[in-house]
Amino acid sequence: MKESYFKFAHSIGLFLVILFAICFLWYFIMPAERELHLKLFRIAYSGFSGMNPLSFVFGAIQSYLWGYIGVGIWRIVGYKTSKLK
Repeated sequence: MKESYFKFAHSIGLFLVILFAICFLWYFIMPAERELHLKLFRIAYSGFSGMNPLSFVFGAIQSYLWGYIGVGIWRIVGYKTSKLK
């Protein structure tokens, strides 16, 4: 049985938000290479300006949306390849 796109994308989106939250907290837990950590966040998330609540919200929203985008791409590619069989 195929799972609903929205249910699956929601699950993946929440998973990515949890991973983002862990990475965000890791900055405070493991203080090594803080500049690199900040640079990677700035590259990966638009609107990220530092380790503050607003940047956390921007990153969490973007992580969640990437879940929907990733599942959409996965479904498109999976659908096209299944038609070739």
